[in-house]
Amino acid sequence: MMDIPEIKPRIIVADDNAKVLLTLVSALSTDFDVVATATDGRSALTSIQHLQPCVAVLDLNMPELTGIEVAREIIRLRLTCFVVICSVDCDPEMIAAAQLAGVLGYVPKRRLTKDLVLAVKRAACGEVFVSSAEPGRPTILL
Repeated sequence: MMDIPEIKPRIIVADDNAKVLLTLVSALSTDFDVVATATDGRSALTSIQHLQPCVAVLDLNMPELTGIEVAREIIRLRLTCFVVICSVDCDPEMIAAAQLAGVLGYVPKRRLTKDLVLAVKRAACGEVFVSSAEPGRPTILL
């Protein structure tokens, strides 16, 4: 009997900080097929349009387009790609703005190792995941 290879969800990762980008790819490459990386929002959107990944993991603040602007464009263009935002900014208003833009996941960069893989897995299933902004507080799973 032949083993059927596991199909990993295809994702794109974008962050304007090269070190953070490497950390993100390293954290995600075991569980996901990272099909492209980008260092700005416009390049991320172009990759999403051409490669049609399941999930895009985007930095909130990038040159060209922010992660939220990319999420809005995904919806406007009717692309089938879920978005997880990674950010140092944990402001509840920013999280709300991301969710209004159609973002399914929001992970503070200080919680990447704890929450990122789960956030992307949840997004790939169309589910919401928002990390707690504060240590000791529960992660929000909607």
